[in-house]
Amino acid sequence: MTMLIGFAGLGTETVSLLLTQRRMQSATDAAAFAGATALATGSPADYRVEARAVAAAAGYMSGVSSVTVAVNSPPTTGSRVGVAGAVEVVISQPQTVPMIALLTSATFNVGTRAVATAGNAASNCMLELDSGAITGVTVSNGANVTLNQCGMAVNATGAAALSVSGGAQLNARSVSVAGGSSVTNGAQVNAANGMKTQQPAVDDPYRNTTVPTGSGCKYGAPGNPLTLRHASGVQTLNADGVYCGGLAMGNDAIVKLNPGTYIINGGSFDVGGAVQLTGSGVTIVLTGSGSNYAGVSIGNGASVTLSAPTSGATAGLVFFQDSKAPKTGNNNFQGGSLVKLTGALYFPSQSVTYSNGTNSATDCTQLVAWHIQFQGGALFNSHCANTGVKPIGSSPSLLVE
Repeated sequence: MTMLIGFAGLGTETVSLLLTQRRMQSATDAAAFAGATALATGSPADYRVEARAVAAAAGYMSGVSSVTVAVNSPPTTGSRVGVAGAVEVVISQPQTVPMIALLTSATFNVGTRAVATAGNAASNCMLELDSGAITGVTVSNGANVTLNQCGMAVNATGAAALSVSGGAQLNARSVSVAGGSSVTNGAQVNAANGMKTQQPAVDDPYRNTTVPTGSGCKYGAPGNPLTLRHASGVQTLNADGVYCGGLAMGNDAIVKLNPGTYIINGGSFDVGGAVQLTGSGVTIVLTGSGSNYAGVSIGNGASVTLSAPTSGATAGLVFFQDSKAPKTGNNNFQGGSLVKLTGALYFPSQSVTYSNGTNSATDCTQLVAWHIQFQGGALFNSHCANTGVKPIGSSPSLLVE
């Protein structure tokens, strides 16, 4: 009978330890999540205060009843060691186990651990979409890219998902990378709220937008784009039919786009050197078929000032490329052009390259693309109230370990 009572006591204490660990794990999970949320929002300013307060509310106050609560960001153990934007909470407490103490002098501690990653507020103005890429965003050749009061989100999961090299500089409010980053050869990343790797992917805010359609060819023909060259005065275009084979502007042409949706079917939307192009309430739709989908090329010395409509089916979109466009395509915003684009540049299946000092000095410019390359300077702003653009990057904090 004594032996049976002893075994029953040992079983009761073992079950009690398991229940204590379960309760402690729930408290640890909650504390890590609270700490990550505080880190993301900046309230309270010290994420550790929030994590410890939640642990204390669950009955685990550090320093009371031999409880220890450690809060670390970045984590010091586990798969996210050194990952900025991740919060690790470890709680431990020695336990009194009278029956087990009759058999061993060992001290019994119950300890639990959890890690949560901080979410992102909807304050990004740049998003790379290809989660399978080894490198999704490249900043090189001394490029100076500035994202004023907004952030960059990179969904690529490779070890060098964000690559900054060759003396280049990336300045942003925040940088969120699903994979890793590579900053080499004198390059710098200056992020006011930190650069965070191993982060959740950010959703494409325009993925459900329907591509406007048209029929026939009012302007141009497949393989034979409408071409505008130098003429006396302003040449005005209307959004009253499909532009087949592309739209080419060159030789100092001065072109105005009246408000509306311009459907470019195949070829290229090509703005050559010294061209002056303006338009308000404009969406350039780039579509096609087979392997012939329209892209964009804005060249040296061109002056382009376009703004998107603020309402309607293409609200906020100044360039809108069909997601069926082949992934091998590249869209170029090139050397020294003064490009002022108010709205979103949306290229969900192709690359976008900025090179040789291309600017984008408006109050609101977004870039969403399959891959993004900067080989020259660029400037983005996110003062987008009443422009029709959609927020990029709102994602919750997540419990990950």
